[in-house]
Amino acid sequence: MPKDEAQSISPAQFFSMNRAIAGFTNPAKSLYTTIRELIENSLDACEAINVFPNICIRVRRLTPEELRELGIIDILAAKTQKAGERINNVREEASSQSKEEEDEEESAVPEVFEIIVSDNGKGIPSDKIPILLGKVLTSTKYKIKQQRGRFGLGLKMAIIYSLQELNTPVEVWSATRSEKFLSYYKLKIDIVNNEPIILEKKEINKSEFKDPWNRKMQHGTVIKLLIVGDWTRAKPYVLEYLKQLAIITPYATFLFEGPNDEKIYYERVSNKMPPPAKESKYHLSGIDAQTLIQLMREHKRLSILEFLTITFERVGEKTARKFLKALKVRPETPVKNILRNDKLITSFVRLASVYKFKRPDPSALSPIGEELLKQGLTAILKPAFTATYQRKPISLQGHPLIVEAAVAYGGEIQPGIKLLRFANRVPLLHKTKSDVGWKALEEIDLSRYKVTEQDPIVLAVSVVSTKIPFPTTSKDYIDDVDILRREIKLAFMRVLRKLRIYLTHLERLKQLEEKRKALMRYTKKFATSISKILKTDPKYKDCIEARDDAIYAYLVDIIDHRISTKTETSRSVHQAPQNPGETESKNL
Repeated sequence: MPKDEAQSISPAQFFSMNRAIAGFTNPAKSLYTTIRELIENSLDACEAINVFPNICIRVRRLTPEELRELGIIDILAAKTQKAGERINNVREEASSQSKEEEDEEESAVPEVFEIIVSDNGKGIPSDKIPILLGKVLTSTKYKIKQQRGRFGLGLKMAIIYSLQELNTPVEVWSATRSEKFLSYYKLKIDIVNNEPIILEKKEINKSEFKDPWNRKMQHGTVIKLLIVGDWTRAKPYVLEYLKQLAIITPYATFLFEGPNDEKIYYERVSNKMPPPAKESKYHLSGIDAQTLIQLMREHKRLSILEFLTITFERVGEKTARKFLKALKVRPETPVKNILRNDKLITSFVRLASVYKFKRPDPSALSPIGEELLKQGLTAILKPAFTATYQRKPISLQGHPLIVEAAVAYGGEIQPGIKLLRFANRVPLLHKTKSDVGWKALEEIDLSRYKVTEQDPIVLAVSVVSTKIPFPTTSKDYIDDVDILRREIKLAFMRVLRKLRIYLTHLERLKQLEEKRKALMRYTKKFATSISKILKTDPKYKDCIEARDDAIYAYLVDIIDHRISTKTETSRSVHQAPQNPGETESKNL
């Protein structure tokens, strides 16, 4: 081949050479990312058929005998010893290095793990399993719809990582409701050609199959693969991920079994699920030239008026005619004629980006909702106080977007401010300070809400959209977009105001309790003095009511009644609804 001849590579080959952009930077991060991707696929599969997710995860370290069968034990032992020596030297030289920076280094002790995830989701049709697991950038999720996964990359990237490090296949058992049998595949990915390699295939009677947890499967999927990982460093992230997942999906059950006999069980705490997300159409305000051209090619036999009203969301005939008038195009113009005019396509896109269309329809989204978010936070964090708030929908680059926020305070929460971030109900654990949620929090003066950095407080933000602005395919954080940062800031300010009301009430209760203690300090002596004075009068000498213990009880009742009355007054004042005239803009 001539030296300067142009070449092309398959998507599988590209991502195998650039696996860091998908979150496979080192064995620790790779182990965490693999577990995360498998769980999220399972959640999407369950919610697609509106069943309460019941997901089991097992991470098992391979034994020396199993490693010998794979032919890698000697190589792995050598890598482990060298890596261990290297990381010990690094840690001694840089003991103050932050945990997140440390995760960017090569893992210390890589080992081989078997990962199994079983769910009760919709399952994968038998004929679709090879292509959906063995062809990168192939997915059923390339739709205008809120979903956890979108790129058709996560699970396949884990398979590629396994192939690169161990050359071992993935195994899958899956069944749909309509199929009478369960399908089993063992396969690899042909990285050069981006095609599945089927090593084994068979059909299993549903009545004869049980998953690794001895559960029968009428519908769902079990996936097993081997990967190189570092559990020591991945463990805190995996456990935190599961904890946050239990918060944001309180209607799901999770069972996790770790390699060091860890066993974590999060039981479903809610009998409600968010309404399912619906597939949406494109919104004209966020359309780009190439997407427009693609849509026009699919509808080239229509008139431009018909094309606009059929293809795009919330564009009726009246709106379409006004837009075409501004574009100086006749409504009956065939779409195929516009396709031939590049300048007109450019004008179309530029006008659409500034034209005042109706906002995207938020019914396509499936936010967690204030009630479920509060249930999740209360069940997992066990705070003394929780407040949640959902903002009204906005449009971001033509896509509907909703921001939800929550604050949890006190109870079993440890001191210090912590931020939880969720994107389409997926916990985001890495690169917190790069996230738009953190940027929004930095703009708020927490002292105005009686909050300090030492308080036991958790703030949570959930962003749902048909297109989350992730800067990379690894989905570590959400990009700092101005309109989104403002929405998050306003949502935080709302829940923090509720927290301030609660804290003010606590302060008042504390003051009243201190006042009661001060009064009680002198009550007994005061009762004795009154009793002595009364008994100087002969008619009170043998009166029971003049005894010091009776007077003491009477005085205590008066004090408690007055304190109780003030407590109820304080509670009613601090629980009063916010003045309708007050707007968030005053606090910006």
